[in-house]
Amino acid sequence: MITNRISATAVIPITELGGKPVTGTPVSPTKTHEVAEYENWFLQKVEKGLTEADEPDTRWVSDDEANRSWEKKLTELINKITTVA
Repeated sequence: MITNRISATAVIPITELGGKPVTGTPVSPTKTHEVAEYENWFLQKVEKGLTEADEPDTRWVSDDEANRSWEKKLTELINKITTVA
């Protein structure tokens, strides 16, 4: 479980912009709620991915294998498009 979170509503000061402190733009409560919902959804997806990656039966794909797969799909799509046109 992910325990270290950065709240979507937190305002973090930045002091490196022209030597003046800068804070986040105020957000409406509705937008804050939407951001919090997205943050929760995103963190759930990350947690699920990390859990799946830790499973012993996870199949890892090398970069070369992934590139070959996408190259094949791209070639098939280009052939399909040029055949139809």
